[in-house]
Amino acid sequence: MTEILAKASTVLLFGRVVEDVQINATRGSGSSAKRAAKSASLEHRGASHALADQIAAEGACLARIYAFAYEGDYFELARPTLYLVHGIGDDVLGTIETTGITATPDTFASDVRVWAYDKADLSVRLDVDTGTLEEILVDTEASSDRLRARFSGQNARISGQNVRVSGQNARVSGQNARLRSSGSGD
Repeated sequence: MTEILAKASTVLLFGRVVEDVQINATRGSGSSAKRAAKSASLEHRGASHALADQIAAEGACLARIYAFAYEGDYFELARPTLYLVHGIGDDVLGTIETTGITATPDTFASDVRVWAYDKADLSVRLDVDTGTLEEILVDTEASSDRLRARFSGQNARISGQNVRVSGQNARVSGQNARLRSSGSGD
């Protein structure tokens, strides 16, 4: 294999296709599925349908990803996560081409597959939590800490571009993101 400059922005995803969950846009004829995925995006004013195109693309499916490689480093995910991928993936052969790194981890499981994408490609990530409704719904969404943070201070407000507040140990992030409260907060 030859090395090419464009590979510098490649992200390799290591995982397995999830067979019991399928993407609806892949059902039906190819062109009608693509139109259906795009029509869901037409409510938005932008001309780009890049994510709709990715979802409606031939072979789109979900895979449980366990690790990824980028810029010569290999990273294990803290928890396996579902990502949009295309096709069944390729065998992991232990070459730079399929692992993205010069020294591979000791052993890849024989059923792990690899998908290559550019770091600028759009995708979908689905985090899966399992447990009792008390654990995954009530404790997460109605915890006393979250309620206190939500209602502390008069006119409490979270602002910033791409702000994310999530989970039990919520964080505020984003460009110039800040948590402001004009009242007595915690």
